[in-house]
Amino acid sequence: ITGEMNSLLRQMRHEKTPILKKYITLPLILSPDRDEELMKLTEHRVPTFSHDLIPNYLRTLREPDIESKYAVMENRANNASQEQQQKQITVIEKVTRETLKVIRREREEMDAKSNSRSEIETTYSNEDTINLLAAINHGKGLKTTVPVTAARQSPVPVAQQMHNIKAPSTIKTNIKAANTAHPYSR
Repeated sequence: ITGEMNSLLRQMRHEKTPILKKYITLPLILSPDRDEELMKLTEHRVPTFSHDLIPNYLRTLREPDIESKYAVMENRANNASQEQQQKQITVIEKVTRETLKVIRREREEMDAKSNSRSEIETTYSNEDTINLLAAINHGKGLKTTVPVTAARQSPVPVAQQMHNIKAPSTIKTNIKAANTAHPYSR
C-alpha cells in the first residue's frame, strides 16, 4: 500500500500530470500491522494504516466542534464594525510598542551589567600574586630581624645565627621521661 501511495504521490508532484490532482485518493488495503515503509515515509509519525486511524489521517474538513467554534469566531470578526476593528488594531499596536520598549530597555540593562562586571570582578593582581609566591618560595621581600642577646655573647657568628632563627612557638609540650611505668606492663 505504501509503495503504491508513494509512487502515486511522486506522479502527482510532476507538472506533466495535472489531471490526477482532481481525483480523490482512497486506500486500497487497510492493515492494523506495523508498516516499516510507511514509518520511513512519514518519518516515524504514522506506524499503521488501520481502520480507526484513516478517517483522521485523510480528513479534509475540521472536526465538527472545532468547525463550530471557528464559525462563531469568524462571525464575531465579521460582525464587528470598522471602527471597532480599528480600535482593536490601535490597542494591539500600542501593546506591541510598549512590550518592545520594555524588551529593549531590559536588553540594554543586561548588556550594561555584563560590561561593567568585567571591570568590577577583577579581585586580584598578577603582580601581587607573583610577589606573594616569591616571598613564600624564596623569601624575597621579607625583612630579617636579628635576635637581641643582652647577657652573653655567642661564639657562633652572626651570619650563622641568622639561618638558625626559628619562629617562637606558642604551643607548650609536656614531655614525660621514658622510665615511667607502662600502665599495661606485667
